[in-house]
Amino acid sequence: MDNNPPIKNETERLQWAKDAQRNPVIWESFAVLKKTYMQMASVCDAKYDIGRFRYLEAWKDIDVVERHLKAVMAGGQLSRQEQSEFKSKKRFIPTF
Repeated sequence: MDNNPPIKNETERLQWAKDAQRNPVIWESFAVLKKTYMQMASVCDAKYDIGRFRYLEAWKDIDVVERHLKAVMAGGQLSRQEQSEFKSKKRFIPTF
């Protein structure tokens, strides 16, 4: 359950973004995720290529997500270049 009140207007949204940018836990979580994904990829069985592939793709995507979050928090939206990069990334992710 979310105990935070909803953001009512742009001023509150901007203040929330500024506060979040200064929160080190948000930014440290990206490093923790990258470390976790790399560890999980390294312990995958040699025969489990799909699992290792998924962990390594997730590891690479953490930087993309972090950049997008910073861009949105700083300017309220992604730049045109970031939008096109995000839309053009089509990845093959095997399914079982």
